[in-house]
Amino acid sequence: MVQVSIITPVYNVEEYLPKCIESILAQTFRDFELIIVDDGSPDKSGSIADGYAKTDSRIRVIHKQNGGAPSARNTGIDVARGKYLYFPDSDDWIDSNYIQTMYDYSELTQAELVMSGFTMKYVEAGTAFSYHVSEPAADFENNDAVKLHMHTYFDNTMLAVPWNKFYLNSYIQDNHLRFPDVKWDDLHFNVEVLMNIKHVAVCNTFGYHFFRSRPGSETTTVFDGQLFKKRKEQFTHILRLYEHWNITDSNILSNIYGYYAGRLIECVQNVSTSNAPDKINLVREILNDPLTIQAMHDGQLKSSVLSILSIPIKQRWVGCSIMMGKTIGFVKTHMSRTFYQMKSTIVNRAIKEN
Repeated sequence: MVQVSIITPVYNVEEYLPKCIESILAQTFRDFELIIVDDGSPDKSGSIADGYAKTDSRIRVIHKQNGGAPSARNTGIDVARGKYLYFPDSDDWIDSNYIQTMYDYSELTQAELVMSGFTMKYVEAGTAFSYHVSEPAADFENNDAVKLHMHTYFDNTMLAVPWNKFYLNSYIQDNHLRFPDVKWDDLHFNVEVLMNIKHVAVCNTFGYHFFRSRPGSETTTVFDGQLFKKRKEQFTHILRLYEHWNITDSNILSNIYGYYAGRLIECVQNVSTSNAPDKINLVREILNDPLTIQAMHDGQLKSSVLSILSIPIKQRWVGCSIMMGKTIGFVKTHMSRTFYQMKSTIVNRAIKEN
């Protein structure tokens, strides 16, 4: 039995995959298997992975028909032999001591889930910049402690993604947990992981490098006519978690609703900067949705910037909301460095306040 199963889905990443694999092979921690799942990639990603597998017996490549990242990760889970599961994205990379740090902390705490900070990497208009997302080390040793603290990790993305986490394989298998075939499957999966978990720990490393603005990746900004619907479904799933936990504390719930309020600003911006012919009705639908009204009323936004941006949504001013969304879109497109620096400040301010 190996200690860590590293599972990475691969699709159309031939330009980035070598750096990802080499960062894994350069780890100071050696007792791992690397399961690369070629998800029917039409480029050379699969053959690149095969080439690396010939040089290192710890690498196993699985070729399958395209089914999306959730399907690829699940394929890896089904064959993983490690005590812990880890899911890096194939266009990112990790510091050489990242796996060792996460493994040592997992062994120290004996937690079912360990999550870390990370480093956001951007390349916009030929300029590269980055910022760290990190939290102090913490050990929530029982279910009550988990319930009382997980809300503080939504806004800074630490809870949403799979690539900053070690999952205890036996917990995943015993609870029959798999990534669902939905938008933002990673957050959905992590919410399900939390449902009955008893022990979660936070490691204060940020040695994972998330390449946030790669052209052609799932993170590239495009108009999605279903974005609001998907965000609402995602948040409804989060609410089910807190209902399952019987959480009634107003401070915790205001944090959760504040998280959704921030996502609603994104939805309005996405519609406002699109070419949708009915954007007025689409924005009006967002503003008049009962869950939007509740989030804007009950939610605690973590910065003065977001509080100001939320005003037209809270007042249900359609025209002003569209103007606000266009302004955000302009800054994001034409002043990208400023936009992401502001975003970094908001995230880090949220961390400080927590």
